[in-house]
Amino acid sequence: MIAANFLLNLFLYPILIKLFRRRRIGQYIRKEGPDLHGYKEGTPTMGGILFVLTGFLFGMISKTNTMVLLGMFLFFLIGFLDDFLSVARKDSTGLKTYQKALLQTLAAFIMLLLIRPDTNVDFFGSTIEMGKWYYLFALLVIVGSSNAMNLTDGLDGLAGWIYVSGSIPYWFFLKERGVSEDILLILGVGVLAFLVFNSKPAKIFMGDTGSITLGGVLGTVSVLTKTEFYLVLFFMIPVIETLSVILQVGSFKIFKRRIFKMSPLHHHFELIGWSEEKIVAVFTVFNLISSLVALEIFGVIG
Repeated sequence: MIAANFLLNLFLYPILIKLFRRRRIGQYIRKEGPDLHGYKEGTPTMGGILFVLTGFLFGMISKTNTMVLLGMFLFFLIGFLDDFLSVARKDSTGLKTYQKALLQTLAAFIMLLLIRPDTNVDFFGSTIEMGKWYYLFALLVIVGSSNAMNLTDGLDGLAGWIYVSGSIPYWFFLKERGVSEDILLILGVGVLAFLVFNSKPAKIFMGDTGSITLGGVLGTVSVLTKTEFYLVLFFMIPVIETLSVILQVGSFKIFKRRIFKMSPLHHHFELIGWSEEKIVAVFTVFNLISSLVALEIFGVIG
């Protein structure tokens, strides 16, 4: 099934790319983004639609937890709407920031109402009872995960490789704990096929359709499996990217000074002269090492 999903995506992406080019479903570059990205304008976007829909199909076949599939669908709708508005308006603005945040919060709230999770958290082996505060915590985890992957999707291949380098080790970690969340692998192989066409120079971008969905799935899985804190260890790069934005905005508002040349962090490295390929390689290796160290610490390997 995993191989079938990979091959299906590998076969369909060239068709999707041709279709999107014909329909002029292309990326519009943010004016405030690096000048280095101007040549990417017009590249087909919304490529995440394929690996998400095939993931949904194979997820149903493999009898994936219904709550995970529902979460994937809700966040997919948000990402798709954001990309659709951007393409329709012919500029880089889809949903406004507050609109996207409200929709993500609503999706996470719906998930929590349906999941009704226990209000305790596993803090690396210690159980902490959070009571009603847990729902706010879980809301932040799901919305934060969705946004973190979205922020990471700024260079050719970056979000895809980060997802693959974290989700596969995370799957092994959950398997060791007696939990089977095959949707992580199903999406992972779909993303691998996508990366064949997304590595620089990218022939297609995943768009918010892909990145918001991937992050939403990760957050939902972590809440369902009570591994919210562990998730951080497998996705250190999205966490660091998010922190770089928070620090940049906070520093500028309070001290009128910027810490980085630009945030998220990958843009800072671009502006100091690193190539996209180097940034993607270094970030991916860092995230993979963090994931493997986590597996070693918790006795999954070694």
